[in-house]
Amino acid sequence: MKNIFTIAALLILTLSTSAFGKLYKWVDENGKVHYSDKMPPDQIKHEHQELNKNGVVKETVKRALTDEERKIKAQELQKLRELEEQKRLEAERRERERNTILKSYSNAGQILHLKNERISALNRNIEMAEDNLVIQNRNLDDMLKRAADKERSGEVVSDVFLEQIEVIRTQIENQKIFIQEKTTEIRATEEKYDYEYKRYLEYTENESDEAADIDP
Repeated sequence: MKNIFTIAALLILTLSTSAFGKLYKWVDENGKVHYSDKMPPDQIKHEHQELNKNGVVKETVKRALTDEERKIKAQELQKLRELEEQKRLEAERRERERNTILKSYSNAGQILHLKNERISALNRNIEMAEDNLVIQNRNLDDMLKRAADKERSGEVVSDVFLEQIEVIRTQIENQKIFIQEKTTEIRATEEKYDYEYKRYLEYTENESDEAADIDP
């Protein structure tokens, strides 16, 4: 009997909707289903549906979000915007990198040639520094021996002589630092040219693929 009344009420509302144009359906806090041609203001926050004259759902409006849900939603949107911005910046960076690499080298072999040249020059610098280091260590040993001989013979080692010893020690330390720096530069040079070589092949391959797509 209750179902008959519900169907009858829906039928009446449907018929009236043909005149007023809209019919809404929603469920209140108690789980009761309502049909009406107007949404009560205090019920708009609930999920509701707009039905056509045949009782078919035209549109569903989701329930209003709670403050906590809106906060979480805003955080998710912010993360999404940040991710999109990161992707955009990365795309711009890669495009700048692509233009720079393709303008800097005429072919992949040129990159390897420049890499070998630069590393060879750095190795020569290291070899020269190591040769100087051997000489400076020999001079330091000689001066220390002379200073020790003077002290054993009762002579006073002059301040000038001691200063010369410190100068040589400083030069030795500087040579060691120089060798370390050039060794580090070799690794950086290898990484730089290896990276550019890899990217050059990637970018030229992409250009070949694009040309093949255009070529009829």
